[in-house]
Amino acid sequence: MSLDRVPDEIIQHLLYYVSPRDNLRGLQLLSRRFHRLANEPLLWRLHCRDSFRYWHPDHGFRHKLRLKVAEVEWKRLFALRTRQNSLVASLLDDIIATKVGRLKRFEAIARLGYDAKDFLLEQCRTDESADDYLARRYYGNALLDGIHRSIAIEEWHRLRLDRDSLDAQVAGVRLERALGAFDLFVLHDQFGDLDDISQMLDERVSEFRASRSNLDDLTTRQKALALNRWLRANGLAGLQNPERNYRNLRNLLIGQALRHEDHDSIPIISSAIFCCLAARLGLTAQCCAFPSHVHAIVFAAPGRTLDGAPVDGDEPRERMYLDPYSFDDEVPSAGLQGLLAHFGWQSSADVLLAPVPTLAIALRTAQNVKATFARVLELQDDAHPELSQLLRGDSSMNMEAALYSSLWAPLMLTTPNTFEWDDRLASFLRRFAGSWPEDAWLVEKYLWPMYNGFAPLGNGFARHANRGLGDPWEHWRLVRDQDDLVPPVFRRSVFGNQSVPFKIGQVFRHRRYGWTGVVTGWSDQGTRHLPVTRSRDLNEQADGDATGQPSMPVRPPNQFYFMCLWVLLSDGAAELRLTPSSPSTGSEPHVVAADNIELIHDANQVDDSMFPLAGKFFKRFDRATCTFVSNIKEQYPDD
Repeated sequence: MSLDRVPDEIIQHLLYYVSPRDNLRGLQLLSRRFHRLANEPLLWRLHCRDSFRYWHPDHGFRHKLRLKVAEVEWKRLFALRTRQNSLVASLLDDIIATKVGRLKRFEAIARLGYDAKDFLLEQCRTDESADDYLARRYYGNALLDGIHRSIAIEEWHRLRLDRDSLDAQVAGVRLERALGAFDLFVLHDQFGDLDDISQMLDERVSEFRASRSNLDDLTTRQKALALNRWLRANGLAGLQNPERNYRNLRNLLIGQALRHEDHDSIPIISSAIFCCLAARLGLTAQCCAFPSHVHAIVFAAPGRTLDGAPVDGDEPRERMYLDPYSFDDEVPSAGLQGLLAHFGWQSSADVLLAPVPTLAIALRTAQNVKATFARVLELQDDAHPELSQLLRGDSSMNMEAALYSSLWAPLMLTTPNTFEWDDRLASFLRRFAGSWPEDAWLVEKYLWPMYNGFAPLGNGFARHANRGLGDPWEHWRLVRDQDDLVPPVFRRSVFGNQSVPFKIGQVFRHRRYGWTGVVTGWSDQGTRHLPVTRSRDLNEQADGDATGQPSMPVRPPNQFYFMCLWVLLSDGAAELRLTPSSPSTGSEPHVVAADNIELIHDANQVDDSMFPLAGKFFKRFDRATCTFVSNIKEQYPDD
């Protein structure tokens, strides 16, 4: 039978099984009839929906799906996303290939937002058969992290500009998104972004509604108590082992608490989850920042008491207090006032028993993250693994990323016309330049306008120069300037470097300390731009000096020093430990002397997952030679 005799309806049905790529490149070019059928808006709406999961909010994609199919240029929208993917692919190739202009390419991709997420998720899962799978996984994840951070920071930016409202739905959405922004800093390529958090909360409310068939008949008090008891009975609030786990990073993040099977959370997150669920039930609920323990406040409906009785319109709205973290029942306000008196609070208790804006809850969460980081540093090797362990990702890297979120939040959520804000900014800019230079565009977009938006402080004194603090923006400018510079080249054929004993990518064990590392760079003692620590041998010689006088370390001639990624093997498991000053994530490579390097030649002792930042320096791991294949030949062309 000729195709000319096949009805349009059948051909249209078959077209749904043809890939968009084949449609565009061949099928619709066969004839006018096929061109007409292959360009039906309904077909391209399907391709848009099935080919891309994530969309930039500017598209209004969910709204478009509710419109009549002819009201949207679906094929044009599909073509736009396809072109964007091609652009991201090209930019990623250049990011992997060269350091020059890398930050500008990061920015170009990050500004696409969720329009780039589908493609980047594919890169995060690049198969090991690819020639550069480690680099693609690393940079795909780094770019995705940058997009997530930009969304989180934008949420806090909007929160600072907007005023809180007692409207139940508005307050609930604002709270879940402000707290969910912290999750975005440690989300990586996993489920659990802001929309996912909303979806999980929607599902919990649906489960609660299904458990109470008479929900609409309950008074505000009855409904709030029923929700609180259901929340606690289903393990969605509180901690199973507070003495050990209270400071665990996972318990401070609303998305982690909702996703984890135990649902552990500290009081502020337990109360926030309650308030977000209550908002979906039409209740007006807000957090109350009671000292050391956040509670939830539920307000009566306008013109009614909590028990449903009518009231005079001039009376203040009745309120009740709940502690989802600790108790099933209502917490009497008299009990809270008694606790305040016990704490020695002399002023009016009304301030501490009043609802606080979402902004204050976000700032308190930032303080909790900093407290956990301080606890990790305090305990060092005695810290239990769960303290910094999240659902996915390297614990040290997650801890550092969470700390980074706690540095951004106060800058975005507090007034930028105080000395405290200025000091916080200066400290932040120093840290960002060393660990997160790819966020230079976010600093420029948000912090620079805030800094310049206020006149010089008090009596006309300059904000920093007259306080002896110098220019805080020097670090940011340095990051921008260095992005255009060709990195220094280290060749083996000059200055006696022919005798460098090891190569980039070789795996070794430290002779004295036993940890495993990978060489990521080398230099002789004359290199000034690389941080070099004294070897153990040199320290021992200094300690043994009979004069007892401090002396400068003496480096033997032709001694080379090697930068490396490293892990400490513990009970057969690769684990990144914390140094006394900061997490050892590899963002600042460790430096070791050549005489402490003992090469490992057995690939069975090495797993590339031991080094989560390996893709920053290497293309792949070659098991045949037990080496990582260099991706930094711009600097080390002979390796």
